Amino acid sequence: MSGRIRKSLKVLLYAVSSNAIFGSIIFFTYTWLAGYSVLYAYLGNLALIIIGLLMDEHMIKSFQSKKLAMQLNQIEKVKDRELNYRIIKGVLNSFVSFKTVLYTLYILILILAQIIDFYPSLFSEDMRSFILANNYSILIIVAFDLALGEFFRDRKKSKDALEKLNNNLNEVQD
Repeated sequence: MSGRIRKSLKVLLYAVSSNAIFGSIIFFTYTWLAGYSVLYAYLGNLALIIIGLLMDEHMIKSFQSKKLAMQLNQIEKVKDRELNYRIIKGVLNSFVSFKTVLYTLYILILILAQIIDFYPSLFSEDMRSFILANNYSILIIVAFDLALGEFFRDRKKSKDALEKLNNNLNEVQD
C-alpha cells in the first residue's frame, strides 16, 4: 500500500510541476509576444501545442524502440547498464505524457476563464488577457490530438497493408 501511495505522489508531483513549468513558459511567451501582437502570441501558443504533441508522440515511441534496448544492452559495464535501466524505469513509472499536461493546463485555464467572467478584478490585466486568449485552446488540443491520432493510425494501417501485400506477393511468386 505504501508503494502505491508513494508512486501516486510521484506522478502527482510530476504532473503539478510539469503544469507549473509549462504554464509559466506559455504565460511568459504569451506576454512577451503579446507586446508585439496578440496574433503572434496566439500563433506562438499554437506552435507550442503542435510541437508539444509531436514531441510527446516521439518520446513515447523512442522509449518503446528496439534501438534504445540495443543501446542499453551495448553498455559494457553491468553496473552502468543497470543504473541506466533504473533511471529509465523511474522516469517511465512516474511519467505523465505531455498531452496530459496540456489537457490539464487548458482545463484549468477554461475554469479560470469562467471565474474571470464572475470576478474580473480577481486577476491582473496580463493574467486576465492570457487566460481569456487561451480559454478555447483546449478545443485546438482536442482537434490536433484527434488529427494526429488519425494520422498515425492511418500510417500504421498503410504500413501493415503494404507489409501484407509484400508477403502475399512473395507467396504468389514462390
